[in-house]
Amino acid sequence: MTRLAPPDSPVADQGWRLLIVGAGQRTVDVLLPALHRAMPTARVAAICDPDPAVAVRIAGLTQAGRLVDDVSVFAELDRALAAGPYQVAILACPHDLHQKATLRLTDAHIAVWKEKPYALTLQQAAQLAPRNVRVLAHRPHGQLLQIATDRMAAWGRLLSYRIRITRPTGDYTGTWRASAERAGGGAICDLGYHAFDLISRLTGGPSARPATVYAVTTGSPVHRPAVEVEESAHLTITHADGCAGTVHLSRCEERADEMDLVAEQGRITISGDQSVLRITTPAGRTHHAEVTAADDDPWAAMLCHHAQTLSDTAVTAAEARIGIAATALMEAAYTSVRLGRPAHVASCAGAAPATVPTLEGRAS
Repeated sequence: MTRLAPPDSPVADQGWRLLIVGAGQRTVDVLLPALHRAMPTARVAAICDPDPAVAVRIAGLTQAGRLVDDVSVFAELDRALAAGPYQVAILACPHDLHQKATLRLTDAHIAVWKEKPYALTLQQAAQLAPRNVRVLAHRPHGQLLQIATDRMAAWGRLLSYRIRITRPTGDYTGTWRASAERAGGGAICDLGYHAFDLISRLTGGPSARPATVYAVTTGSPVHRPAVEVEESAHLTITHADGCAGTVHLSRCEERADEMDLVAEQGRITISGDQSVLRITTPAGRTHHAEVTAADDDPWAAMLCHHAQTLSDTAVTAAEARIGIAATALMEAAYTSVRLGRPAHVASCAGAAPATVPTLEGRAS
């Protein structure tokens, strides 16, 4: 068993002022602690959320020592912007509000780190391509996936992959996520975007791009309240170079994060914080190694990476390319559901700078 080094140390963020747009439970439970670990001297200067209960919640966090004393809470984005300046705005609001807010923030020359998806449609994605926008996709920054991308580069062409992301989601019928208009979709949009992001990073070359998607979805099981969006989906994806993949997504199963990548000279299987590497030598001999991620903190690593490369336009261009490709996969999946047959994935050539990223999102 191999023990890996802990993630990068906190960055020198020079006392940045951050604006957070959207302060739901996920922001409080996941995002704010990760920000403190990754960027301890950065300051959440303002929070924007129209919910009147947010101010009370933020006051409680301040009393608990999780925020500094002078965090301002605004119900409207324009008022929050007037209280600037900010170096970075983090978007964690409902999906239907993302595009307008992102355009407004980047017009104000503020870098935007947004919760997925990159966009709900390719048309929206194309609007974001020339702007300073990145998606908070944390999985690529996990230790095991970092190893995976390093190994895959040496093992030749990717032949197939299998991705499974499932969650035991509770009753969310009273939230915006239950609305197709507000959320943009269910399992395909919410869980699937993570898979599409990974696929876009691993198969980014023109000859390997996804060609078709066939998606089958299900509604709510009989024991759960019905919602407008799909709760589960199974996708079959074919690529221009012959690679084939499957993606299984569900909000109605026990938690799982699994990936199986098969290349010409090796295979990596990842489940949670465990992975198995199988290496085939040119002579036909097979070796395998079991790897455990030690003290893995992909959220903090992701935020460190974005902070360290904030002014690197090559990284931003690479993230835009990944975001557009992931959006194209998502859009094709919903087209397949609507038509009841495989759908072609739109070519993204020319939609963003053709910088080829690695799994970490860095230009190469």
